[in-house]
Amino acid sequence: MKISIMCESSLLQEALKYYLRDFVSDLSECDFIISDRELKVNKPLCLIGDSNNSHIKKPFTTASLWQDIKAFQTKAQIGEIAEKISNLLNIKDPQTRLQVDSLLEEFSTKIRQTLKKENE
Repeated sequence: MKISIMCESSLLQEALKYYLRDFVSDLSECDFIISDRELKVNKPLCLIGDSNNSHIKKPFTTASLWQDIKAFQTKAQIGEIAEKISNLLNIKDPQTRLQVDSLLEEFSTKIRQTLKKENE
């Protein structure tokens, strides 16, 4: 996992760099971007803040930060898979795409639950 951090708040920027130091990457090499503001980028954008549309909620702990990042990464991966499936199947109808997305979300949740039980 490679993460680029692009925050307007320098304090938040440095805190995230500290917590995620082993995963921080340049924009060109990253898997996704964490930011405290909307950006127009070609990579998945993980928003951090206290609003409802934030993927990472502030204030955060180390544990909650990782939990939110993993949830975001999973949803981003599911979105990529859904897009690939829709393109392979040549799905044009938005309603059908939503159904495919929903089924993939349900499927991935069941996989995560199964793997979690196995690791217990």
